[in-house]
Amino acid sequence: MSTNILDSGLKKLEEDYIRALNLNESSTIEEFIQTFLYDSWDYNEQNMELIASVMGRYSRKEINQTTFGPSFDRMVNHLQGKLSKVDSQHDYPMIHSKMGASILVSFVDGLVIQYFAGVYSMGELRKLTPQLKRSVLNALSISDEEGY
Repeated sequence: MSTNILDSGLKKLEEDYIRALNLNESSTIEEFIQTFLYDSWDYNEQNMELIASVMGRYSRKEINQTTFGPSFDRMVNHLQGKLSKVDSQHDYPMIHSKMGASILVSFVDGLVIQYFAGVYSMGELRKLTPQLKRSVLNALSISDEEGY
């Protein structure tokens, strides 16, 4: 396989992710997180084959870390920027730390892996979304006094 073919899937995932964030016009963090969660479930369900293909190529070192890492960083940084803009009143201190977007990404990615492994169905994740949203909001409300 050529490098362009290997990176085309990762490029599509990155472009789709940034496009979805740009389309999320929520005016509050609560709305933003809820929309982000529902969008994540829908996207991952519709694109699981592509995601699995990209992650498989990465694990086989067909996509190297110097390509994958910066792409992932761009996605997380874009999310961080969106979260910070929406939380202009700093109601959720963790959003404005280095860990803010990472907490949300790790939360969603962990649940997507569990979906992929058959622990949850997308229907179950959608049904749990109000509770999951509260969990994320609770994590993001932690004060920066914790040293993050």
